[in-house]
Amino acid sequence: MTSPERSGSDGVRAARALLSLVEEHSADDFQAAEAILGGQQELAQVLQLLRNFKRQQSPEDQEPISMERLREIVKDELVALARDNVDVERALRERFDQYTTASPSSTLEDAMARATRRIDKQLVAPAEKVSRFLKMLRFASEHAGQAHRARIESLLRNLAISAIDENVIVLPTLHSIAQLRTVWSPNPLPYKAQESRRHLAERLFKDAERLTPDTIEDITTRLLAEGLRSPADRAIAETRRINTKKAHGE
Repeated sequence: MTSPERSGSDGVRAARALLSLVEEHSADDFQAAEAILGGQQELAQVLQLLRNFKRQQSPEDQEPISMERLREIVKDELVALARDNVDVERALRERFDQYTTASPSSTLEDAMARATRRIDKQLVAPAEKVSRFLKMLRFASEHAGQAHRARIESLLRNLAISAIDENVIVLPTLHSIAQLRTVWSPNPLPYKAQESRRHLAERLFKDAERLTPDTIEDITTRLLAEGLRSPADRAIAETRRINTKKAHGE
């Protein structure tokens, strides 16, 4: 191999190693490493750059995730996808014509705002709302093309990770987060006591991709819904279960 070829090969390996490092670690991980290696100023600066980059990758994570926030993100993404692709706008207007024809001057943004608000009002259970919102967004991304579909799935994964990380009421401990793995595997995800909540949530997705790659979209939907649950949702679900049993004479 000639010198330019060797240099190119080394560069590719270095780039892959860096991408793997960024992918496998969270901003909290880089911050912890920075604290440990703070005496090595140049290395600490590199870690700070990586930490800032990781946080800037997902600007939606800067604001706490809620059902209202999810609704706004979905609406904004639907409109953005339609602006970039005429086929997407046509597909959305055909699918949600009851909202797009409300008035002759109705914009797509108005229509998508009405559609998402309608879902929010009609459905009660967070799992149902999340499922419907994500179906809308995936419908649009499929019409926009593979690159947009991949970007949307990455966005949804980051939202689910943030929701799990932030929900210290329904998911108060690392063990409760690790238990989410039982959605696709018999056992909880192993973890270390000093691991950050976000890093554990990120590892849940890596584990799901490794074990059940064909169902990763369904798992993303389920984990996002779990992250958005409240204590009241559990009581509602139990009441529904009891009423269903009574209706069947059980």
